[in-house]
Amino acid sequence: MKFAVINDLHAQFTPKSHQSGYPGANGRAEWMLGQFAKGGAHDDVDFLIGAGDLIHGEDLKAIRAEMKALRKRLKPLAMPFYPCCGNHEIKQWEGDADYERPYTKAFGKDRFDYAISTESLEIIVLNNAGTYHVTSKRREQRAQRFEQMLKARPGVPKIVICHVPLVSIRDRDVLRGSFGFISYRCLEGELLDLLDTVGGDVRLVVSGHLHLTGMVQRRGVCHLTTAGTASFPHDYAVVDATPDRISVNVRALPKSLHEPASNIHGPPRYEAGYTDADHPKALSYLRGRPGERRFTIKL
Repeated sequence: MKFAVINDLHAQFTPKSHQSGYPGANGRAEWMLGQFAKGGAHDDVDFLIGAGDLIHGEDLKAIRAEMKALRKRLKPLAMPFYPCCGNHEIKQWEGDADYERPYTKAFGKDRFDYAISTESLEIIVLNNAGTYHVTSKRREQRAQRFEQMLKARPGVPKIVICHVPLVSIRDRDVLRGSFGFISYRCLEGELLDLLDTVGGDVRLVVSGHLHLTGMVQRRGVCHLTTAGTASFPHDYAVVDATPDRISVNVRALPKSLHEPASNIHGPPRYEAGYTDADHPKALSYLRGRPGERRFTIKL
């Protein structure tokens, strides 16, 4: 089985939307989706997952227009598409019917917390787009649903897809500063507790949101975040799964589409790029080390 994960396109396929501040984002989004249309470089994948923030969605009016326009761009895909909600799809208003309606109208009401079941692999799609901004009721519902999905099909290897990383992908204090938002990781500790207690079948967690690429291992689980296409370094992931291993390959968009000014962890947003102990250069902080971009998990 082979599938791809794209995220953080921040596309605005409608002229009436606000300008996103990510120069060239629409062009990169068009290129990315084109790779999965018939005749595209990746038209051989079994399915495509969108790990959130596929639109920019500055307000409810923009969310409605951009989601409708995005849905049209998804029609030429040569394979099934599975969405994962991002904060820009709902502007952090998780649980609000008005803000969630454009998403559910495009993809269905059953596409927030759900599973993609295959014969030998279970993929759990978890909606944590509103972390820190959710009611206690929604938080409890999320944890209960996550537990149910983790316990389903015991012994079958599992991959979790969510928008906000469950762990800190860089040094916590450095990442908090470079990202600039409190949601540099999911703020619901009970989800990690569930991963530790009933998530023994989980081998990989894939997320976006941070606009950088990296992978860390925690208690035997690989946590991968990809930069997405809106921000430099413009990455996405391709996953090959066989009965004995999961191979992950993070790929960059062509250099002709790169726009360094779209970087949110360095200039022009900050005077200089960020680094941490494991990533002593600003570019490695953004792209990750080679072992973070290409790795294999034995099953």
